[in-house]
Amino acid sequence: MSNLGSGPVNHPIQKHLDRSVDKGLEQTISCSTQQLNSLKTARKFSQELVRWMRCQTESEDRSSQSVQTLKLDLGGVDRLSSVGVNELIEINRKARKLGVKLILTEVGETVQEVFAVTRLERMFHVVGASAS
Repeated sequence: MSNLGSGPVNHPIQKHLDRSVDKGLEQTISCSTQQLNSLKTARKFSQELVRWMRCQTESEDRSSQSVQTLKLDLGGVDRLSSVGVNELIEINRKARKLGVKLILTEVGETVQEVFAVTRLERMFHVVGASAS
């Protein structure tokens, strides 16, 4: 289980954090095609992630305990619908507002093409792109 700060994270996003990597002020969370492309699951994932980021950035001892970089591992996403695009935009917008740097990792070729066609590659920081 990922612990950030003095105790465990008590938010619904915990189920995603259980499969994540915690490196101090950096947190990596994996995401799947289903989580991003279904309206119900994408909105829920986005809301839980933003709620978790807000909790992290509003901690009393922000300088030593809160996540400053969030890596969203899209290696499990083989396609991206308009629902997924909208939720990624919303997550990115809210992360910036909270002072959290969002980095998309392991972005497959198909998802990269969506970003290129929609000109969103300028909006997102992408590292470690993978071939699909």
